[in-house]
Amino acid sequence: MHADIVLVNGTVLTASSHTPVAEAIALRGEWILAVGAERVVHYFVGPATEVIDLHGRTVTPGFNDAHCHPIALGMSLREVDARTPPNRSIEEIVQRIAQRAASQEPGTWIVARGYDQAHLAEGRHPTRDDLDRATQRHPVLLIRACGHIGVANSLALALAGIGPETPDPPGGTIDRGPDGQPTGVVREAALQLVRVRLPQPSVEDLAEAIRLAGETFLSFGVTSVQEAGIRRAEEFLAYQSLAQRGTLPVRTSLMILINDLLEPCRELGLRTGFGDAWLRIGPAKLFLDGSIGGRTARMSQPYLDRDTLGLWMDEPDTMKRKIVEAHCAGFQCCAHAIGDAAIELLLDAFEEALRRQPRPDHRHRIEHCSILRPDLVDRIARLGAVPIPGTTFLYDFQEVYLSGLGHERLRYAYALRTFLDRGIVAAASSDTPVCSPNAMLGIQTMVTRRNAAGNVLWPEESITLEEAIRVYTLNGAYASFEERIKGTLEPGKLADVVVLETDLRSVQPEELGRVRVDYTIVGGRIVYARPGVA
Repeated sequence: MHADIVLVNGTVLTASSHTPVAEAIALRGEWILAVGAERVVHYFVGPATEVIDLHGRTVTPGFNDAHCHPIALGMSLREVDARTPPNRSIEEIVQRIAQRAASQEPGTWIVARGYDQAHLAEGRHPTRDDLDRATQRHPVLLIRACGHIGVANSLALALAGIGPETPDPPGGTIDRGPDGQPTGVVREAALQLVRVRLPQPSVEDLAEAIRLAGETFLSFGVTSVQEAGIRRAEEFLAYQSLAQRGTLPVRTSLMILINDLLEPCRELGLRTGFGDAWLRIGPAKLFLDGSIGGRTARMSQPYLDRDTLGLWMDEPDTMKRKIVEAHCAGFQCCAHAIGDAAIELLLDAFEEALRRQPRPDHRHRIEHCSILRPDLVDRIARLGAVPIPGTTFLYDFQEVYLSGLGHERLRYAYALRTFLDRGIVAAASSDTPVCSPNAMLGIQTMVTRRNAAGNVLWPEESITLEEAIRVYTLNGAYASFEERIKGTLEPGKLADVVVLETDLRSVQPEELGRVRVDYTIVGGRIVYARPGVA
């Protein structure tokens, strides 16, 4: 039996405990045919085999982003870029929005995304007055990097019905000035008051966003993603249409939002695992709290710089009941839970669900699982819950975490070393477009615990390069019940493979995020080749 593709003369980091390192790998059709010593793998070379000389480069399994937002990423590529950097001030963001306004018909919405007030020269959120300087003829919504806070200009606020007498919605807040007027900053459910006024994209628009996002993922070696929130039938249809045409760019697991789609799925008998290796239904998801940057993640102790514990997205008993219902409907369950109080509530819900209906291999997940205490780590280990840490959050947001919580309360933030030592399976994620979809940057952050400025936070939680690769590959497959078909480079598993430009083990840990992908292979096909690569 001859291989279609053979990769030789490199380092194959398999992420498997059986054969962690190999010299060569052979692929046939969609599957891995052989992995091992070059002299053994060479046996599978035939007259039509494409042999790629790695010249010392590193091969890994395809990366698996266990919590991301491909649709939002694709849509963001067409929105105004408000990230910080490249923007350094509110004025630069205002100028970008003004440029977009000059090319759009008055009355059409302008959406910008990506700012972080901690990295702006002014050190504050933009306001409605700032955005009004960009345009008063277009409604504008500027979304913070976390996606939980936005800023609306005066026209957008008016269209959303937000004025001085508007009460804070449950699970959200409207920032106000000393005169009681809204400043334009809207948090959590208040942001949704503005978002619902945006034109809804068509199935074709959504499919194009998925395609654009997929191209980005593949350029970073990401071959599997777990879409962290499907709330509309049109979103499901967009994914399904691509899968039916064979043009879905990356393997995708869909988290359905409990508040929107649990009941329709339950009525149809759909649950976690329905689908195939390209598109499947994943967990049922609920939002429990907000973000640290927005000071809306729910804490057991107040923030240092804002007299609040954060927000609940609903009544705690109601959210707990919804998790239990999703479990009893046969779903793997997960929830956005960043603050320690939110994580505690989620663990309470898991325990109640498993008491009512025991399930030995539930793999219920904690999305983000950011701020932990030792007692919560104990409970996670005992329950067999799966944390999904945002592995680049400390690279991007370390300063805003420290200013709100202080050093000691971050002892177990994204605690990969603790997870591994306790036998807890944690899977890596980018939460893109919140953070970069660059998996190597996530690996760098897990290994170094450094932020963009080079500051290290609790280095005790650092893990090795090989461990970080497993967190970004095998553990992601485990989190979606797919470890039997992907996540490691072993014969009989899917031929999802990444070729990196150099020998990773020779790269300084703080430079890992700069390493580029030369080839991405999905199902035995080369679907991305870096321009100019040999």
